[in-house]
Amino acid sequence: MPLAERHLCLLFDPAACRHDPWETLATGLAAGVDLVQWRTKGRGDEQLGRCLQLCREHHTPVIVNDDVDLAVRCGASGAHVGQDDLPAAEARRRLGSRWLGVSTHDPAQIAAAVAAGADYVGFGPCHPTTTKGYTTGKSAAEIAAAVAACPVPLFAIGGIDAGNLTALRELGVHRIAVSGAILGAEDPAAAAAALRRLL
Repeated sequence: MPLAERHLCLLFDPAACRHDPWETLATGLAAGVDLVQWRTKGRGDEQLGRCLQLCREHHTPVIVNDDVDLAVRCGASGAHVGQDDLPAAEARRRLGSRWLGVSTHDPAQIAAAVAAGADYVGFGPCHPTTTKGYTTGKSAAEIAAAVAACPVPLFAIGGIDAGNLTALRELGVHRIAVSGAILGAEDPAAAAAALRRLL
């Protein structure tokens, strides 16, 4: 399945799970998660290996956050970099044909990421989120402008859940990246399924 057909990205950190992380991941994959970003801090090679294996069983690609060299070394599908990480152009060079994602916050950053070879972008924060410490989200106008300006798949990110996804869909959002909405849910499978239905 090409990247453009992926719509529900789970930002996965075992330490952030309310329940058993591997059961959470497995049930999320079965319920409609079709892209996983490995987002744990530190090396965690053994845990990453377990994540990769579980995702392979569900035919779901894994993107490594922040660590391009780790993504290449472990055979992940790609890597994701932020504005303060390895420059996107250098990440593109190191990744070869693997996917490159870039975090963006405005149309200028989107244009720069695409020019550097990004296969997709993350855009946000669309709502306040404790994960990155954002106390405010982007306005509806800013989100709509980003969607309109982006020639590659755009994953909206930041405080997204089933309660606010419909409003984002009305702004043109077709792809989202979430963590707490699934990892912190009482029923992760039901949470993932609800997001998938709304998408």
